[in-house]
Amino acid sequence: MMAPNEWLGDRERAIEDEYFWRKDRELIAKLQEKGRLEKQRRELQQQLGDVEERLLADLQAAGFSPDNLGLLHLIPLVEVAWAEGEVTPRERELVLALAARRGISPDSQGYRQLTGWLDTCPDADFFETAYQAIRAMMAQQDPDAREATEHDLIEWATRIAEATGGILGIVPACRDERECIKSISAKLTEKQRAVVNRASSQD
Repeated sequence: MMAPNEWLGDRERAIEDEYFWRKDRELIAKLQEKGRLEKQRRELQQQLGDVEERLLADLQAAGFSPDNLGLLHLIPLVEVAWAEGEVTPRERELVLALAARRGISPDSQGYRQLTGWLDTCPDADFFETAYQAIRAMMAQQDPDAREATEHDLIEWATRIAEATGGILGIVPACRDERECIKSISAKLTEKQRAVVNRASSQD
């Protein structure tokens, strides 16, 4: 028959073994997650070019990955949709329609990410991070492609701003939306030229 002290000793050892086993599993999970995030950052960098590690980490924190980086070009639309403090059903419909044109299907993670941004307005840091990444992507384009990208983004944003007016949804955008579009244009052009010039000076 086992003495009480022996039983307690075996019990304590079992608890101790379970504790360290659990800690080992947690450490392994953390290392695996760290490896996954580092791999993601390398893949993001391949798509964005020579950008700071901080931007890559900020993008990951904002919900971007190599698989849904195409959502970046929808960020101006999301910002304009929120310009008046809420996203109307028509604005939401149009943003999702434009997303579909970019190959973002309703059963994708990117679609769920996008609808989340339309449900809850992202904060200013989110938009700043997104525009930094957009400018980095555009800096890799030749001048004609860059101009076409700027034109498309502003045109799409303007369509969102005009989405809720009139029978056909074609009326001048409200003041808040016009100011938002001007701000987006500045982020994509004036600051973009600075990025391109800085990149060229380093060649």
